[in-house]
Amino acid sequence: PPPANVPVVGESGGAFTLGQQLFNVTSSQVNIRALPGYLSKPAGDVIGQVPPGAVVEIIGGRTFADGLTWWFIRYTAPDGAAIDGWIAEATASGVQILGQ
Repeated sequence: PPPANVPVVGESGGAFTLGQQLFNVTSSQVNIRALPGYLSKPAGDVIGQVPPGAVVEIIGGRTFADGLTWWFIRYTAPDGAAIDGWIAEATASGVQILGQ
């Protein structure tokens, strides 16, 4: 589950649902963050990256930070390492990041 110090809106009611598998639909690497949000973050907040077209799974609810909707996801890297963290649904300019 997401860290206890992050307020979660819910596991449903947003664009995605718990257990859903989604793709990075951008043409860029997308940061996985330790905590939701992207403004004024400390060093080490980026804990991984998801390459274009790679799959993530929604494993926890959504929350809001820095004007964006964030989802708690799991990304399994090519080496088999699982990274659990937060990815925004879309960028601040409205570019979709996660999709089917």
